[in-house]
Amino acid sequence: MVMWSGPRRASRGTDPLTSAIRVSRVEALSDLEGMPTQMSFFDPFIRHEVKEALESGGEAFVSQAPGGGKNGLFIYDPYEATGTVFSRSEDAFERFFEMKSSSYIFSELEVRGHQKEVWNIWQLDVDKAAPGHRFRHQVSMDDDAGEIEKFMAATQPETNSRWISVALRNGDKCFVVRVGDRVVGMAWMSIVGGWARSHGLYVEPRFRRMGVMTDNLQARLIYLKSRRVHTLVNEIAESNVASSRHAESAGERVAGKICLYTTPG
Repeated sequence: MVMWSGPRRASRGTDPLTSAIRVSRVEALSDLEGMPTQMSFFDPFIRHEVKEALESGGEAFVSQAPGGGKNGLFIYDPYEATGTVFSRSEDAFERFFEMKSSSYIFSELEVRGHQKEVWNIWQLDVDKAAPGHRFRHQVSMDDDAGEIEKFMAATQPETNSRWISVALRNGDKCFVVRVGDRVVGMAWMSIVGGWARSHGLYVEPRFRRMGVMTDNLQARLIYLKSRRVHTLVNEIAESNVASSRHAESAGERVAGKICLYTTPG
């Protein structure tokens, strides 16, 4: 683990506490030893996320309070210009926030003085999901990295394509919905212990409101039950009313919030 010596920008004036925060680059998962527990709602996924970030060309950094132990983690993907701060410390957040200009930064901290968009963290009790769903579309798990990359390049071009093969190799599951031989919808799941997180959900516009994502969700729930995974979580922007309604109708509940910040530059 090496000390971060990248560019610094003024943040919150010249706050001495922020300036005193030490930041080190994570080179291996062993560098995460000593991180505090209960640092985030997403604690079960942190090591998994760091591993995938490093293997797909991303970066990770840990922060250390003056005279104290580690108090934060920052995972960042340079291709997507997007990162996530895991910390209970606003000073650690500010130190990470100033490191990357023109970027999107997620954090569960609601920090004053920065524009933000609020997202809800939705949680579903997998064991309580009702059985007997009647599928209208063909849903399957896809492990063809080339096919997945082609679909995501066309529909989600902001995604780091290197991550796709890394995610598949690390056990992430990609569920696709096909109409004929054509992929029209997709959803990813990361599974760690008894927890799963859905992300990367997308349905082509002309196939929306046809039950595509409902079928995809039900297929994922069947798989999770077979794996004895009890909790499924995902994040949805509060402004995304349609997706929020879909989550609520599926029995999900809001379990927390996360904010999306945009850094200057």
